[in-house]
Amino acid sequence: MSDISVDLNGYRINLRVAAIVTRGADVLLCRFRGQDWWFLPGGRIKTNEDSHSALRRELTEEIGVGFEVIRPAVIVENFFDLDGTHFHEICTIYEVEWISDEIHSKEKSSSEIFEWIPRNGVSDINLKPDLIKKYIIKPNAHFELVIHREFSERD
Repeated sequence: MSDISVDLNGYRINLRVAAIVTRGADVLLCRFRGQDWWFLPGGRIKTNEDSHSALRRELTEEIGVGFEVIRPAVIVENFFDLDGTHFHEICTIYEVEWISDEIHSKEKSSSEIFEWIPRNGVSDINLKPDLIKKYIIKPNAHFELVIHREFSERD
């Protein structure tokens, strides 16, 4: 199976899944080594894979099996630029509870760094996309669709 990521009409179109993983008053965030911004754990959905299965696969690869998926919380249709590439990304974000003691990554040489951050400290960090902060700090009881553009509409 291949990642659902297609270059089309000047955009990279990604279908992704991510998780707001909580442990008590903390949330798990990750970043790439050498980067100063954080993001939610997750990754691309593969062809013929539903978002729930993709989430379980990605989290198991990244942090191990010590989690419980609670519910889908928000779908973010995100338009942004990164490293000179225009992105149109659709990401389903789930609420997930960490139920184990330690994180056990299957990827030993990962370039990603995972860290537990206090929820009340999330507003002070560089998180992409920034709009996710409100879903971490004060979770919404209702499922939501958010359309977010970092730039004005293009042709």
